[in-house]
Amino acid sequence: MDLNYEQAVVYIADLYKGQDSPKALDYESQSETREYDPIIEDDIARLFKVFLHAIQHKTILEIGMSIGFSTTILANVAKVYGGRVTTLELNPDVANHARRHFAREGVEDVIDIQIGNAVDILPTLDDAGFDVVFQDSSKRLYPAMLQDCLRVLRKGGLLLVDDTLWPAMLPIEEWDKSRKGIHKFNKQLVLENVESTVVTIGEGCTVAIKL
Repeated sequence: MDLNYEQAVVYIADLYKGQDSPKALDYESQSETREYDPIIEDDIARLFKVFLHAIQHKTILEIGMSIGFSTTILANVAKVYGGRVTTLELNPDVANHARRHFAREGVEDVIDIQIGNAVDILPTLDDAGFDVVFQDSSKRLYPAMLQDCLRVLRKGGLLLVDDTLWPAMLPIEEWDKSRKGIHKFNKQLVLENVESTVVTIGEGCTVAIKL
């Protein structure tokens, strides 16, 4: 019998409705701005927590902070193991809203925020300086940042990339620059020295280990 994806999403959400904390909806409803990039879904957040607790990595880089929901998820786990999260955000006003969320959640002491264009900041970061890299910035720029994402990731490190099934959601003749960028990134990543897969939750999440 074929599994109905929408029914599965509802079933899983019901299972975890008392367990997800913080929740994506809470972050969105408590934000004082609506001018921010979309945040990860709760099921993606759960996936991240499972991976990070299993591996117990300490140095995490996030590219694309937005209002800080995913940052908080990453920081909550990093804090358990004495780690830190470095996060990059283009918009200083959005970063200020994220800081208020961090203070409320008690994770501001393990988060380092860098304001600016990730394309410019990423090349300045040290080689193999991070155990985990989470890419969730401008989709059309995913291919341009791939080599630096891998460069700053240590061997055996975890690469997480959000929204990698966007190209599958529309016919190719309707792809915009973001979908074209993600498709190019997806094709490039499988040729790199990584072990990877695309997980079909949310709008797609790629998980890769640098070999």
